Amino acid sequence: RNLIGISWRSLADAIRTAQDSLKVSKNAKLPAWGLPLLSLGHEQLALITLGALFNTIAESEFETLLPPRRTRVAYDIGQRCRIERLFDLAKQREVNVAEILLSRNRTPSAAKRAAELAARVDDEDDWANNFRAYHLGEKLISLALQHAIFEGQPIFEEKQDQEGSGKSIKKMHRIALTEAAETWIGEQTPEALDLFNPIHVPMIVEPRPWTSLSEGGYLVTPLKLFKRQTGKRAQQRLEKADLSAVYAAVNALQNTPFRMNQAIYRFQRDAWIAGRPFFGLEREDQRKGLEKTMAFRVGQAVRLSVEEKFYFPWQVDHRGRAYPVPQLMNPQSDHIGRALIEFADGKPLGNNRGVYWLAIHLANCYWKKKKVSFKTRRAWVQQNEAEILDFAADPLRIHRFWTEADQPWLFLAACLEWKRYKEEGPGMLSHLPISMDGSCNGYQHLSAMGRDPIGGRATNLMTFDDPEDIYQWVSDRVCRRMEVDAAGAGPNAEAARQLLAIMDRELAKNATMTTPYGVTLRTIYKALCEKGAIRALKDSEKCAMYLAKLLVECIPEVALEAGRIMEWLREVAGIIAKANRGMMWTTPIGFVVLHENRKPKEVRLATADHTILVHQQDDKQKIDVRKQVDGIVAHLVHSTDAAHMMRTILRLHAEGLRHFAMVHDSYGVHACDVDLLNRVLREEFVRIYAEPVLQNFLHQQRKTHPGISLPDPPQTGDLDIQQVLSSPYFFA
Repeated sequence: RNLIGISWRSLADAIRTAQDSLKVSKNAKLPAWGLPLLSLGHEQLALITLGALFNTIAESEFETLLPPRRTRVAYDIGQRCRIERLFDLAKQREVNVAEILLSRNRTPSAAKRAAELAARVDDEDDWANNFRAYHLGEKLISLALQHAIFEGQPIFEEKQDQEGSGKSIKKMHRIALTEAAETWIGEQTPEALDLFNPIHVPMIVEPRPWTSLSEGGYLVTPLKLFKRQTGKRAQQRLEKADLSAVYAAVNALQNTPFRMNQAIYRFQRDAWIAGRPFFGLEREDQRKGLEKTMAFRVGQAVRLSVEEKFYFPWQVDHRGRAYPVPQLMNPQSDHIGRALIEFADGKPLGNNRGVYWLAIHLANCYWKKKKVSFKTRRAWVQQNEAEILDFAADPLRIHRFWTEADQPWLFLAACLEWKRYKEEGPGMLSHLPISMDGSCNGYQHLSAMGRDPIGGRATNLMTFDDPEDIYQWVSDRVCRRMEVDAAGAGPNAEAARQLLAIMDRELAKNATMTTPYGVTLRTIYKALCEKGAIRALKDSEKCAMYLAKLLVECIPEVALEAGRIMEWLREVAGIIAKANRGMMWTTPIGFVVLHENRKPKEVRLATADHTILVHQQDDKQKIDVRKQVDGIVAHLVHSTDAAHMMRTILRLHAEGLRHFAMVHDSYGVHACDVDLLNRVLREEFVRIYAEPVLQNFLHQQRKTHPGISLPDPPQTGDLDIQQVLSSPYFFA
């Protein structure tokens, strides 16, 4: 009774029938999906299709609570097939498409015509210009809907819903698992689901070093430095730039050897099989996506658990931010995926500082409340040590730590490491990445740009004995506003009274954290509606909108200069965009950012099953003014935090470090190396902001757009950026 084997076989047979039909057809013109369908074996195509469908559905439901759009799945399947074809070519085992096409035509010029036609399947421009990925993916989805059958029932189904409002309502076609397939997956052991791994998985040898925009990562499977396709202008700019420092930083990341945390792997496997409630599956609307993601994640862990070490190839996005390519588990996963991996090479914890930072990390993984001093965090570990050790000895039981800890699985990994330390002493070889996190990093960068003493204090750019908590600052301001409304008889009085009873830093955190990145009132409202504490209130949607409006008004009051800088950046972006031009700047690591959102060119494709709408990048299209304005703050801040991380990596690498577990604003190294990390990341931040960053940015815009009048940036405050060097809670 195997859904995987039976559905794969039936789909493969259907694909072979479609291929055979093409081979004997006398029609002069092949359908758009014909060439790529003939370029791979029917079993390969079936396996790729099933794997892409399962994984894309799981990923989409985990991220958005909705099944993926059919168009997205089609493109994903088509691109995976193209990668497989390129892999076959590299291994010199490719299907001879020209020979197959000869059977369709026996005229004297048939051989020449067949060769010319077959060459198109391996031509990158032809693949892109003729939308081969969409056409092939649509055909394979159609076949899967009909022929991926298990016990007489289909595995996949198409669903329809609507997006938008008013005249802009669009009908969306989505691909989902049927109820029968959902049930089958929920009953399986991790080993049974090992087949459904993504096409990009960790490597068991060091990745190929990046030396150009298209040379690096996997040894054979084609990979480009950029996560997503860039426009021709951006490509040309980057090809001319000196990206040697960027390549070196990305290579340092992907050369870090990891291994499975065997104890966490066993606990997750056993907990998953036993159906223990430790995976965040309490929310019913998220349950299906989370279940599939966890099933595939633990299935992949089965494979990696036998490897001594493995590596993650890395890419960057158009702002220079770095990301590991394999999903499910990596240094940037959620707490469940991150806890599964650790550094392959251990370093002695040491008598003093390594033990100290392990304790701080342990407390950090637990702490949800207002941030407290290192002394208080260390004291918490000492006071709760007996319970920490007891939890590490037998974690798979109902325990307060599972609900109280901010990141439960990372907390468990830290508890296990602490238990080993108590058993083995300071000579213990520690493999656990110890992370130092920025304090609302987006506002740290904006406050540094504006030399804002208020925002600088709120985000720990200044030297104080205790940490400041910007989320608590915002929460306190919101509460003061609510107290006024609650005391009156206005339309928001009842909402204010209810919210005062539950308002805390957690309800302010997401909106505060994302405001520098252009979050909207509507987005804040929707996020609040998902909060359990809000959903439990009477008239919860009204309460969520009231709170969202208060947050939008109060957040800028906490970091005044940051708010002025954001307004100025949006003004500059709008002026340039109205002249139908994009923006470009070079970051402190030498990366060239092109901020150029053009309205996509809409192309309607008549595919195997129906007509689909594809949005194509086109450098000739008009600039989208709204997107330029909305995106400028996030892109400038993200590109600068990316440069800060890469500069930190390069300095640490020069000091001899070879192990990095990095998120954009959270840097992880061995416990014994945290002091070095703390010194270097502060020095690099100060070096970046010792320069007049905003003036340099404006100079680049004026140089690129000499005929456009642009306003000067806001006057900066009097924050001494050198204080960052001695600020204990800048990253903590």
